[in-house]
Amino acid sequence: MTIDTSPRSLERAWPPEPISVSLTRKFLREALDLWSLEGVGDAAAVVLSELATNAILHARTEFTVRLSCTGRQTLRLSVTDGSTRLPRRAKDLHGPSGRGLPLVAGLSTEWGAMLNGMDGKTVWAVITPAA
Repeated sequence: MTIDTSPRSLERAWPPEPISVSLTRKFLREALDLWSLEGVGDAAAVVLSELATNAILHARTEFTVRLSCTGRQTLRLSVTDGSTRLPRRAKDLHGPSGRGLPLVAGLSTEWGAMLNGMDGKTVWAVITPAA
């Protein structure tokens, strides 16, 4: 179920299953069409895919995606999961994983993570056409 928390903000919870990654991208595209933010779509799709994949692989809990249109051609997206382990960049970029956070950093204007007490964490990113 999608919750419209304001005219320019949407959120939805997803199960920790691989199919959720493609479904979050569909959710993103629908929101970007609604808000006429197609200019940030490709970068936002990669960032959201990485954050959703990390929630599935590392947190292994249900996760919530929040999308907000925060200004002209600016998207803020976040993924909240039930793990209190903050994301870290992999030391070996030539390994089988570990390239996601550098992609997030490269495609975002800014990004970060914060703990939500003992309830988990939120990883967020701001996407603009200039990013």
